[in-house]
Amino acid sequence: MIQHILAIDSGNSFVKWGFFNHYRCLKQGKVPYDKVQNLKNDFKELQAPDSIIISHVARTVTKNLICEKISIWPVIPQWIRSCAFQCGVSNSYSDTAQLGSDRWASLIAAWEMQQQACLVINVGTAVTIDALSETGVFLGGVILPGFQLMLNSLQQSTQLFNADMSIYEDFPVSTSSAIQSGIIHSVIGAIERMYNLLSIQINHSVETIIMSGGGASLLFPFIKIPTKVIDNLVLKGLVLIAEDSF
Repeated sequence: MIQHILAIDSGNSFVKWGFFNHYRCLKQGKVPYDKVQNLKNDFKELQAPDSIIISHVARTVTKNLICEKISIWPVIPQWIRSCAFQCGVSNSYSDTAQLGSDRWASLIAAWEMQQQACLVINVGTAVTIDALSETGVFLGGVILPGFQLMLNSLQQSTQLFNADMSIYEDFPVSTSSAIQSGIIHSVIGAIERMYNLLSIQINHSVETIIMSGGGASLLFPFIKIPTKVIDNLVLKGLVLIAEDSF
């Protein structure tokens, strides 16, 4: 039986990690992708894990650096990939392995918590909105640009500069507010549409949305659907996969 698990979520902007005793998090941290070298000091303070499990969706150079940092322990890491079925979740992707490992881990964590139909949303560099059925089937999902990607696109392709990203209005009366509000409207609109589509699919209203990621706190005040914000949903899913593998 494994006792201590090091779970690592290597994403587009950050590498997040958590050191768990079964499902209890003992310590956690995160570094920007360009500061992965800093993991050396963090990991030196940990006792040797019994299992290392990793979701990686970003750069090869980041993966290589993670490999270097975890080599201080004689543990063979498990780099997860999505599959047809795991931890109660079935994968409906046309190519099951193509689904991002971070989305897969999040779906598994959400299903463990809900055991019912729900939307699983990660708000990071990209925003993913994924649908789980009442029986744990991943029905599919959408990917759209995150806040910063949308802002960057506007600034690179138009003359809209120097937006104050702290201003939101239902009916914006300044360009800065129009940009900020437009970004929030677009993401909330996608969430509400996916919520409606899933509610039609299951013939009743979806009870809860599960949301995670660095941008979740910005969206939360504008969502009128019952929503649970869960920190580090990917790490929680990784621990479930690690426990299920032994």
